[in-house]
Amino acid sequence: MSDWTRRQFLQTTTAAAAGAMAGPSWGFHRQQDPIGLTISNKHPETLSRLKIENPNRIKVLQLTDIHFFCSRDKFGDLMDRQTIKDLPKLIELTQPDLLAVTGDLWHDNPGGRGGEFMEFGVEQIENLGLPWLFTWGNHDQMDNYVEGHDRLTEAKGSLYRGGPGSGNYSVLLEDREGKPVWEFLCLNTTNIGIQKEQEEWLKGFRENQSGRESVPMIAFLHIPVLQYQYIWEEKLASGFKLENVCHYGEDGSGIWHIQDLDRVQACFCGHDHVNDYGGELEGIELAYGRATGYAGYGGEKVKKGGKLITLDPRNETYEWETVLYDGTRWHPEKGFQAEEVLDTPWMRGA
Repeated sequence: MSDWTRRQFLQTTTAAAAGAMAGPSWGFHRQQDPIGLTISNKHPETLSRLKIENPNRIKVLQLTDIHFFCSRDKFGDLMDRQTIKDLPKLIELTQPDLLAVTGDLWHDNPGGRGGEFMEFGVEQIENLGLPWLFTWGNHDQMDNYVEGHDRLTEAKGSLYRGGPGSGNYSVLLEDREGKPVWEFLCLNTTNIGIQKEQEEWLKGFRENQSGRESVPMIAFLHIPVLQYQYIWEEKLASGFKLENVCHYGEDGSGIWHIQDLDRVQACFCGHDHVNDYGGELEGIELAYGRATGYAGYGGEKVKKGGKLITLDPRNETYEWETVLYDGTRWHPEKGFQAEEVLDTPWMRGA
């Protein structure tokens, strides 16, 4: 995108955001919490590698907003037990090569219990028996993020290498001979989205890609960038949107730092539980994952599940579909937009 177009977009969205601060559509500003920002150098790697048995067709199952320990005051552990029971169903239905856990694995840090909550959540993902990556969400809170980095890195099957990069790292997929076929960019959006810390990390990453400049890439993050709102309002997106895009005052510049890598094809986020849509802006698709955990809000409107992303490295293409626990699969027809609950197998809760 040209500099002129970038400036025009930022001027347009900044004006729109300022005009809508009293209304719901552009989110709101809040202070940054230090979620995952502490550095741990116990494991100095910032790049994780995974060999894929069949590099011609790679399946990634995105799980997001599991929210273990949320709503315990209302339901006890009922919702968490249902999530744990049903997660293997998604694995069986999709047969993925790896999992992408994009934030809010656990819910907050009441009474300093965030470390305990994290341990429980990590154990549940370990039990699924697959390689997995992790990005921090706004509810993934704890007292000691150094310990969090180390536990995530050392977990069974974990591809997490965010300790030295304040939660930012990448995962390189390789064929059996070690040839790179795809790379995942994993960003820590804390509780307010992409900010200067992440932009500075992206600049350094761009300067140190070590000959991987031609390898296609997908970015995973928790909080959507501001442009998720733009693609919906400009009817560039297809799917459904039942709540505001909560970008929390992110100024719109983050996407350009991602685009400057020249190889990111898509961004997959979570955070807004009852949005499920995707649309392209200047060569990058912005897509929501499907909220996964029963304890998180929104289940009465939108069924829980995951998002299956299938990569074709030979053609450097990908496709995605939402997969629900009952086996329902869905991808919106191009141009379809809904802003109300529909009585369909792929939206309304049971």
